[in-house]
Amino acid sequence: MEIKEENKTRKWIIDALFALLKRRDYRDITINQIVNQAGLGRRTFYRYFKSKDEVMEYTTKLLMNDFAAKIIANSADTLETVARSYFEFWEGYIDILLLLNKAHLLYFVEDHLLSLIYEAALQSGHVSAEISKEILEKQYEQYQYEFAFKLAGFWKVTILWCSESPRKRPEEMSKIISAILK
Repeated sequence: MEIKEENKTRKWIIDALFALLKRRDYRDITINQIVNQAGLGRRTFYRYFKSKDEVMEYTTKLLMNDFAAKIIANSADTLETVARSYFEFWEGYIDILLLLNKAHLLYFVEDHLLSLIYEAALQSGHVSAEISKEILEKQYEQYQYEFAFKLAGFWKVTILWCSESPRKRPEEMSKIISAILK
C-alpha cells in the first residue's frame, strides 16, 4: 500500500525518498537526489520540508493517521479488535515497515510512537478531546510507564512479526496479544 497524502508535491517528495531508500543508505541520500528523483527543484523541497528527517517524521504522522482510520473503520473497541486493526494496518504497509527495518530507520516511528498512538486514539475516539488538560495530565502521569511498557512490547512484537516468513494473519496476532496481556 502506498502512503496516502493529499498534497501531490509532498507525495512526490515522500515517494522519491522511499524509492531512493530501496537503493541507498539513508545517510547517503541527499536533498539533490530526492528532488531529482521527484522531478522538483530544491526550493520546492524546502517550501514543504526543512530536511529529509522532517520528510520521515511527516510520513510517520501520515501512517498514524491511517492507523486511526483503520481503528475507526473496524469499530475497534476491545483489545483484540484494536490489535487486529493494528496488524491489519501494518500488513497493508508491510513493504514500508520492512524497508524502514532494513534501513535501520524504525526509530522515526519508535521515537514518536507514544505521541502518535495518542493522536490516533484521539482521532478514533478512544480518548475524548473533551477531557480537561489537568485530568489528562494526571492520567498520563499515572499511566505513562504502564503504557510505554506495553507499547514497547507491542512494537517489538511488530518487528518480530514483520520478519517472519510466512507472517501470521492479523487475526492470529490479535489472539496472541490478547493472551499475552491478560
